[in-house]
Amino acid sequence: MTDINKSVALQNEIIYEFSEQEVLKIYYSEPRLAALIELDVIRLIDNHLVVNLKRFITPKTHHLTAFAKKNLSACCVGVKYSPEGKTKNQQKLQSTLDLLIEASGFLEKSPSIDGGQSEQEIGKESNKIGSEIDRINGILNNLPGSFSGSLKQHMERKGYTEELLSEESWISLSTIKQYRQKEEKQKTLKTVTALSIGLHLHPWLTEDLIRKAGLAVTATRIDGAYRYLYTFLYKDSIEDCNKYLRSQNLPEFVQRENKTKN
Repeated sequence: MTDINKSVALQNEIIYEFSEQEVLKIYYSEPRLAALIELDVIRLIDNHLVVNLKRFITPKTHHLTAFAKKNLSACCVGVKYSPEGKTKNQQKLQSTLDLLIEASGFLEKSPSIDGGQSEQEIGKESNKIGSEIDRINGILNNLPGSFSGSLKQHMERKGYTEELLSEESWISLSTIKQYRQKEEKQKTLKTVTALSIGLHLHPWLTEDLIRKAGLAVTATRIDGAYRYLYTFLYKDSIEDCNKYLRSQNLPEFVQRENKTKN
């Protein structure tokens, strides 16, 4: 199939299974999706953005159920590429998130509703999404302008000691102390990603930390992998992130020893 034919096909169908690059593009172009993932209402399962209900996700293995595979439009966020642009990267995404919100009462973790929801039910769910977006923006607006100050505030807000963050992020205690005390201490995308996963920070908060560290996510495989980790695996552990890095044949996070003085 030629690129032109592929483009036409994309314009005429709704896609539910995404590459890592596509799912990141959807995430950062749709703020409500970020809120729904933070609320654990939508999960990334088998490269699908699926509503977190037992009928759609197998409880032990965390895969799509047979019912979900047969009814993707009822449980997964889909996208359709607009006619603008000749290639996928140039085309705008049209998400089915609105249709999904209107069709299911998933914010209440309830079974799908037959038919549409009432205006009151839709409004209630929209308010929850809006409240979550406001909550995250409220945290962002109250952060200091520095990396060190923001890191301290995130740790205080989540009740983390330096020792706990070192354990959760696999970054040495001495490095964390320096990050908190010395703004000029050099950072890397890898260490900021590890800190953010250790703190289980929302991706918007991680991107804020990255900017304050004077860093930028580049179009390389490793930077793309880090962005994928802090966007979709930020609620998991560093060990879980290493499983993903291994699957991509990329360097893993390494646990740093914390040397204590006798």
